[in-house]
Amino acid sequence: MTLSDIIEDLHAIELRLLDFEKKYGLHSAEFYQLYQQGLLDDSDLEATVDFTRWAGLYEIQRIREDMFRKMSSEFIETLRAQSSQTSIRLVPNPALAA
Repeated sequence: MTLSDIIEDLHAIELRLLDFEKKYGLHSAEFYQLYQQGLLDDSDLEATVDFTRWAGLYEIQRIREDMFRKMSSEFIETLRAQSSQTSIRLVPNPALAA
């Protein structure tokens, strides 16, 4: 998975999570805690489908964020290695070049 793919996924997932947050008036992290603890009544089909999708999207978001942080850290280390000064010159990441 490329850096560009990860960033695009994160933005798309954020929009989908916002839809659920608007629908239920609950932050995704709070929802996920309740979901993991089995505290949500999902006896109706719509809730079951929504909760499953919402939890899945939240899990994917966390994975993609971890991947993005790792790639960002690696890029920073590359920039540090290329710098002879104490400051880092931030340039566009070549991994995003089309």
